[in-house]
Amino acid sequence: MKFNRSKTTFGRHETFPLRYGWLSKGFAALCATPRLFSQPDEAMMTLGVGRNMVHAIEYWLRAIGLIELDGSGAAQPTALGDILLGAQGDPYLEDEATLWLIHWLIASSTEQATGFYWFFNHFALPRFQEQDALNALNTFVERELRVHRAQTTLKSDLSTLLRMYAPLAGRHDEHLDSPLAQLRLIELTAGREYRSPRLIRPFLPPMALHFALAQRFAADPAQAALPIRALLYGGDDWPAPGPVFRLSEDGLMQALGQVMERYPACYALRESAGLHQVYWQGGRCDPLDLLRDHYRSIAA
Repeated sequence: MKFNRSKTTFGRHETFPLRYGWLSKGFAALCATPRLFSQPDEAMMTLGVGRNMVHAIEYWLRAIGLIELDGSGAAQPTALGDILLGAQGDPYLEDEATLWLIHWLIASSTEQATGFYWFFNHFALPRFQEQDALNALNTFVERELRVHRAQTTLKSDLSTLLRMYAPLAGRHDEHLDSPLAQLRLIELTAGREYRSPRLIRPFLPPMALHFALAQRFAADPAQAALPIRALLYGGDDWPAPGPVFRLSEDGLMQALGQVMERYPACYALRESAGLHQVYWQGGRCDPLDLLRDHYRSIAA
């Protein structure tokens, strides 16, 4: 989860944004045939798509953390995958929190989706042209990663991201648009300019922020508190909910208030020496347990 500059990946999605039905269909098919993705011809017949789309479906399942490769090279569902897309979860993405959770998992996938992590954690322009973002991504790769990445790879990664989050005006085919376009985190204007501002976002489900915070505390159990500034701006190589969910300062504070109201035993907001921090006070922190409880509650 923490950004490691020696482990980065760009452009493994075959230029295909995540599409409606891909996650549930791919996950169910894999559960039935564990070596499905190592058998391209069978995967194409089972999923009803071409070879490149098979690779894209496998990529998105891995990038989100829903499947992983075992020692033999066969893909296996993860515990996270079972909770999100299993029979007791939300296989058809009907719960509004599920899309926000998937977005968080992609934007915090520092190794598998480095370009997406960069955009939502490091790129801060609220209005931009695609070339502006590409120039910034190139600068990030050169200065921060100090590696060479082909211009075509970076351009396709950014283009895929923008098509995945910004719905195309005048097109209403939901089977082509990504479900993440519903979040309206990026919008394309009539002048071909993109907007991705920080807002209050009152409809952000508390579970999404709750899970993001719990993951952060679980990743570093020795850290009992997180500064509000770090949650709002990041900058410490950890994915941060403020930029990932495109929250303004007021938006983050309102969202935190909703989380603490919904889950009062887990968090406390305190000020010490002028520093506002969120404290974890819920005992052992397992983000997967939080998700299990969430999906059980909405199924009841």
